[in-house]
Amino acid sequence: MTAAVVTTPAHRFQQGGRDVYAFALDLRTLNRLLPDRVDDRIVDRVDDRIVKDANRPLTASHARKIQDYLVSRKDWLLGTLLLGITPKAIEFVPYGGSNGGILALGELRIQSDRIDDMKMFDGQHRRRAIKDALNRLELENNQDRVSSLESASVPIMLYVEDSIDALRQMFADASRTKTIERNTVARFDLRDAFNLAALWLEENSALLNGRVEMERASVPRTSESIIAINQLAATLKTLVVGYKGRVSKDLNDVYMLNSDDLYEHCWIWADDFMPAAREEYEGLIGGEIDNSEIPRLRSKTLAYNATVVRLFAGCYHEWVKDDDDWRSLAKLLRNAVLVPGSGEGEGALLVDAGIVAPGGITPFPRTQSMTEAIEFIVRQAREVKN
Repeated sequence: MTAAVVTTPAHRFQQGGRDVYAFALDLRTLNRLLPDRVDDRIVDRVDDRIVKDANRPLTASHARKIQDYLVSRKDWLLGTLLLGITPKAIEFVPYGGSNGGILALGELRIQSDRIDDMKMFDGQHRRRAIKDALNRLELENNQDRVSSLESASVPIMLYVEDSIDALRQMFADASRTKTIERNTVARFDLRDAFNLAALWLEENSALLNGRVEMERASVPRTSESIIAINQLAATLKTLVVGYKGRVSKDLNDVYMLNSDDLYEHCWIWADDFMPAAREEYEGLIGGEIDNSEIPRLRSKTLAYNATVVRLFAGCYHEWVKDDDDWRSLAKLLRNAVLVPGSGEGEGALLVDAGIVAPGGITPFPRTQSMTEAIEFIVRQAREVKN
């Protein structure tokens, strides 16, 4: 094998069928292990693929807070960095007297610094803060603090795993004890059938492909997206089990086993029912409305509001429980006025349903309001049909 980039004492053990190595690295070595220069190009690997493929989006302001903390305090504390590595890039030599089994102390040799060989799946903000703190102190010519910080160490847990999907799932699993963004859970937790359905729909739906916000948990008014990925996953649950319905672990497993049926049901709603229900959606699919127009059109129609999209899913669920022919429901929604600020008596269906106040510009996302609005709209559509 090639010469080691890093050689360090380590404790080898197993978790979830993977070899794991626990050790500490001083910050000087850590910077050398994760270099910025790749093939004569300057690549900020803190923001590049070493974290991007297997991590939540990096929030620069959060990293700056950690950087300020490191620079201003000598008694700083940073938690463990979690990394994955391809098996071919490491060698482990147990110390004399070790039985060489799964549980062992020995010398770990990391023998590659190729960008594809290692991924950080937890700790990117700390890693970025360390790098920026050292750069800042260098610019301030504070060599004493640079030396002190470089010689300090942080704990590392190195998992022998190079599958991006596995690392994403590990990130989701490791983060269950602390709050992480809902959109990140929707993207990374692939044990949830509706997260998978949302990701599938984003790729395959004519209406939703390229119109789902992946980086934020809600859609900014300036966004060209209709709905965020976590909101879409919640909407699909409403579509399948109803607005107040719950998905148990056993029921989730059933949907996982019947994913093709789940995807087809979601696709029919998105690409058949939704464009039939609103000309705004039909225009997006047909190309009459460009994505760039969505931010401007938000002030003209509530069709691009995520709560309204979920409301339509709840109405569809209630309707198709008893009647597969959803055309009457789609016709009612098609003729409804969705102009923000509309009042009663103007055909403003959402006002009459009680989910938007007269003259209001946003819907109420409260459970009671949504439930009553769904019941009202479905009842109105049935009366028109009959």
